[in-house]
Amino acid sequence: MNTLKRTKQVIAMLCVALIFCSGCKKDKQRTYDLLPPDPEDVTSTGTLSVNYENSGGPNAGEGSIRVTDNDLGTKFLINPYNPALYMQLQFRDAKRVISYALTSGNDANTRDPKNWTLAGSNDGTTWTTVDTKTDEIFASRGLTKNYAITNETAYTYYRLSITANNGSSLFQMAEWRVTAMPKQ
Repeated sequence: MNTLKRTKQVIAMLCVALIFCSGCKKDKQRTYDLLPPDPEDVTSTGTLSVNYENSGGPNAGEGSIRVTDNDLGTKFLINPYNPALYMQLQFRDAKRVISYALTSGNDANTRDPKNWTLAGSNDGTTWTTVDTKTDEIFASRGLTKNYAITNETAYTYYRLSITANNGSSLFQMAEWRVTAMPKQ
């Protein structure tokens, strides 16, 4: 009789466990948005323009398109350098840029950018400074330096104004990249 009672208890416990576990089926994966999305390089989604161009034009071997071609073996070069030089990216949709990177060219360090301002605009006329650097030095050729910025505003234009190089009559830069937070 004890065995029959014990068997009934075990069967009852198994039935309860089966009912409980049947609700634990994991057909669907749960996702949680606890972390913000990763920033993304949006450089290639923008349209580049410059106010001073390489003498061979934008498509020349050292023309302006080389500064955003994602190839550290190419560069943008102008002769003569003009301290009013700027490079500008225009986006179809506003982007909240949170960092940017500059890569030095392959030739003399005196051609590298030294002082610059990064500004944003939504109309291409009124500009807001989002970052300024002075006395920057690129210690080697092909060196990429990343600059994190505090920017809470999304802009459709970003302009990098190179106000001084390191003393040469020429200017060069291998690459300019911008990183933005995706829209949520």
